[in-house]
Amino acid sequence: MISLQIETHDRHLGFDIAESSSLNADSLINAPGGVTLRYQGSLVRKAMGIPEVLQFLVDTSINIDLALFSAWLYDKLNNKPVERVIINRRVITEITPQAIRQVLEEEIRQ
Repeated sequence: MISLQIETHDRHLGFDIAESSSLNADSLINAPGGVTLRYQGSLVRKAMGIPEVLQFLVDTSINIDLALFSAWLYDKLNNKPVERVIINRRVITEITPQAIRQVLEEEIRQ
């Protein structure tokens, strides 16, 4: 399992990722590439200008297609007010499919 956090100002992004109108802690999201995301909840900060942090676990226990998953996740985040993506405490500020895939591949290899 790999930790995935998304810092965003879009309060509906979690629902967009899940493609559902309801999202609860431990909800499972089937993503392309054979990836399963487990929604862990979100951190909502009350101060103005501070992004919400969506927290997921990425199940990498089976053979997955990281290129397909990375492209799908990028499409979900593209043109949204996302400040950064954090994968196992590694920060991605320039969000591209290649950057997401590279960090995921490096984390899986460890």
